[in-house]
Amino acid sequence: MQETITYIIEFLLHGNKHLISEVGYTSDVTQFHRYRVVIIPSNFFDDGIYGTAQSMPPLPLEEIEQTPLLFGKPLLRKIGNTLLVEADIVASSYFLLSRYEEMLNPKTLRDEHGRFIGKKSLPYQAGFIDRPIVDEYGQLLRGWLRQQGCDVTEPDATYNNIFLTHDVDSVAHFRHFRGTVGGFLRGILHKGCAIKVVLKSLLSLEKDPAYTFPWIYERDKQVQGAIPIYFIKAVKYVKGFDYPGYKLKGKDFTRFVKHTLNNCPNAQFGLHASYQSGYEPNLILEERNRLQKVFPKQVITSARHHYLHALQPEDMMYLIKAGITDDYTLGYADIAGFRLGTCRAVQFINPHTKELTSLTLHPLTMMDCTLSNNNYMNLWYDEAFSYACQLIDTTKKYHGDVCLLWHNTIIDNQGINKNSYHKRLYSNIINYLQNSIK
Repeated sequence: MQETITYIIEFLLHGNKHLISEVGYTSDVTQFHRYRVVIIPSNFFDDGIYGTAQSMPPLPLEEIEQTPLLFGKPLLRKIGNTLLVEADIVASSYFLLSRYEEMLNPKTLRDEHGRFIGKKSLPYQAGFIDRPIVDEYGQLLRGWLRQQGCDVTEPDATYNNIFLTHDVDSVAHFRHFRGTVGGFLRGILHKGCAIKVVLKSLLSLEKDPAYTFPWIYERDKQVQGAIPIYFIKAVKYVKGFDYPGYKLKGKDFTRFVKHTLNNCPNAQFGLHASYQSGYEPNLILEERNRLQKVFPKQVITSARHHYLHALQPEDMMYLIKAGITDDYTLGYADIAGFRLGTCRAVQFINPHTKELTSLTLHPLTMMDCTLSNNNYMNLWYDEAFSYACQLIDTTKKYHGDVCLLWHNTIIDNQGINKNSYHKRLYSNIINYLQNSIK
């Protein structure tokens, strides 16, 4: 537990690790003199409180210097040369970083897929889903240390990383039996699909409406220093929400990989853990091993769950067992924002054991269909673009990581969706990122 507490304080110090000895987390009066700043623990971690409904912060939340406070009191006072902070920003940070709320509600506040509902979460209910308040806590702590005469540096207001990620749910719509038959039937019934589109797809992979990768390559190249990541399915038996699948050794997938490496030499490939693995996380190891055989020159260490189907916090331990070091799943499906309370990469804390783990979580800034004007947030284009820019600007302010998820299938406009919304939105977000780096 002490390792976890130390890590959270270091995380809040953000580059000022040398000041860790100046911050205490104790209620022992005899120890106060040892520190410049002492954070007084609330009862959150106490036996009989932790893990119970009694540990949930009541709404409305109090605020400390205009930042919502989950635990403790918004009070500061001096004892000698020590600043005492009764605002328990350590427990408040832990609550968000560990997905503690989801541990308390393993079966409730869930959607039809078993995912925790963002609009039922504390960050949304308390009105700070669009604010990384853990990073705000860090800014407060560094300010208090500065008041106490410490030499404190602030992170630059620049992006730490920009991850342009793409879940490859399908390489092509019509170049497999079920897709071809379905396409012809929809064409015959005039349900948004022209037969000529299906025929063109059968003649050439590049003519398939889902094969929008060349367009994606060109957009992603515009953002200097961005890291493109393609998450690949490796499920053995395709069924239910994992449909459609593709053959990892098939000609179409092999061609896609070749095109990607030729056009994006810095592209990375990660595991798109199956929908079913959300229910059976032991499948992750099998899927990762299957994918690794296809990429012998790159060790597969990154993952994202299909449908963002990471259901329970403790299930992340299966990623570690499978050799995954970095996960890019954690955003809510139904609301874009800061699910973990931060815009920075953070080590996974298992709320069941309170232990710090080796898995790095990369918060998802936004997913295309979350913003969509016919899904989830139901935002019109101007609203979606404005909200996306707000999240990006906030991430830049706190030197965080922008992590975008755009599916190759959602920008299709050649006969299936005929929806320019997401193509236009992604293109303009890319332009916004490009201009904000200059």
